[in-house]
Amino acid sequence: MQNFLQRDLGSNMLSIAVILGWLGLFFVFLRVLTISIKRILEAFFKKS
Repeated sequence: MQNFLQRDLGSNMLSIAVILGWLGLFFVFLRVLTISIKRILEAFFKKS
């Protein structure tokens, strides 16, 4: 932890921004996946 605090602030901010960006992309992908699964299931059960 001490080593993390000793590095420059710009590097820390960039690391945090990259991590948050990947988390955001992951949640968007998860949301799209759940919506598409829901639509497929609705279409499947509407047919039968």
